[in-house]
Amino acid sequence: MAALGSLCFFNNKGGVGKTTLACNIASYLAETEKLNVLLVDADPQCNATQLVLPDEETEKLYAPGAGVTNVDSLKQVLLPLLKGDASLGSDHRIAGPESNRFGISVLPGHPHVALLEDRLSTNWTQFMGADLGGARVSNWNTQLLSQLKTKYDLIIYDVGPSLGALNRSILIGVDYFMAPMGCDIFSLIGIENIANWIDQWRNYYDQAYAQVMSRHEASLQEYGGQVRSTSSVMARFVGYTVQQYITKTIRDEKRATGAYEEILRKIPKEISDSLGPFIAPPLSVGDLRLGDVPHMFSLVPLAQTAHTPIHKLTGRDGLSGGQYQQQRQYQEFIGALAESLMRNLRRSAELRHD
Repeated sequence: MAALGSLCFFNNKGGVGKTTLACNIASYLAETEKLNVLLVDADPQCNATQLVLPDEETEKLYAPGAGVTNVDSLKQVLLPLLKGDASLGSDHRIAGPESNRFGISVLPGHPHVALLEDRLSTNWTQFMGADLGGARVSNWNTQLLSQLKTKYDLIIYDVGPSLGALNRSILIGVDYFMAPMGCDIFSLIGIENIANWIDQWRNYYDQAYAQVMSRHEASLQEYGGQVRSTSSVMARFVGYTVQQYITKTIRDEKRATGAYEEILRKIPKEISDSLGPFIAPPLSVGDLRLGDVPHMFSLVPLAQTAHTPIHKLTGRDGLSGGQYQQQRQYQEFIGALAESLMRNLRRSAELRHD
């Protein structure tokens, strides 16, 4: 099977279950589709790393004076950038699927990655001035993916909600993004923010690349595949999910559902109006709603404690009583989501030209 490319879970609105969804879909696809999946934790809060890897591994990665680990974090991968070099190393020590119950490979995050924001902003400004070094640093993730994409069927990124230089550089490199949403007005605003932000920097990117090409064509060709030549192949939109809301019944009357249902009605139009220009061909707006995420109540903290995907929780992890029904509901959801997402990725991958 041809590689599906790279996919970023991204939304400007926090608190929508993005990390939980990214890690669980990565595990489900690895298991059911027999994919070799890599999860890259590019959120400086490192929630995906803490969810997937056992406690003893994260203690080695982060605790001062802790033992030596045989796994690199994203900080180690990006250390050349922190030192002012535009070239990344090529020997990355990545945690394999045997290291965790999710059955996926992991490039752990690190809080120090946040320190790259100022440097990446400076390099972006240099890129806008037709500087080749600025173009290369702004494309660090393009360079990283050129090293990794032949080794994995699917590379999934978990990022924070920021519209900053770090996330811009990540989206420059990835093929696709999807947006987990809440059922609230702030999620609608978040989608509009994402669209305006992506549209702006993509236009700037194409203008700057044309200037870099005119001034440094011979040198640029030396870095073939490490600097993207057009923004049209970056971060194409492949779908969204919506968190289900909980209805409350007071004196036999359901409350607050009207407001939620009004937002649900607005979401497809907002998606079409805002993110329509970024939809991955040959997809249409009707292909984009990937599913409604059910509330998991106590299953999420249980899965976090056990460092296991929700669909793999067992009685040994503390699963009991009504939680089994919640788990079955989640398994139905994650199965339908995986099917829709794989359909969209496969259809687009057939037309993708990097």
